[in-house]
Amino acid sequence: MARRPATCWRGFDQAAADDKPDVVLWQVGTNSVLRDHRSARSDRLIIEGLARMKALGTDVVLIDPQFAPKVLCEARSGKHGERHCGGHPPARGVDLFPRFAVMREWHDAAAIPFEAFLSPDLLHMNDWGYACFAKLLAAAMAEAATRPVVAAGTITPK
Repeated sequence: MARRPATCWRGFDQAAADDKPDVVLWQVGTNSVLRDHRSARSDRLIIEGLARMKALGTDVVLIDPQFAPKVLCEARSGKHGERHCGGHPPARGVDLFPRFAVMREWHDAAAIPFEAFLSPDLLHMNDWGYACFAKLLAAAMAEAATRPVVAAGTITPK
């Protein structure tokens, strides 16, 4: 298996150093499922990226794969475990926005057809899907930003 060269982070490192982001929204997992990458390899790259962002003092929100026919087809083929679909973050202390569960709720519980929130390729989200996703993500981030922080058994407001 080809290993990514160490230079794969060069563009990220430069952009992060220049922009100094407070928060990064990182959508992970879909390409790993679609390209049949081993989860250990994907997890290693995510952990390395998280360490780089932590070193910059940047908060990170991981966003798991979308609930979409192409992702479901690959996941059901038996090549990938539920981990890809469940979106379990590979590191402690990292927030996860459960896009997969949200989109599954739209489709299964609310009976919204895929075509209402996905582009015609039935993989990428459309404007309606992204608008709903953005509202939910913004509300989750606002709640997290005002949540009391627990440190060494004490609770302090943020």
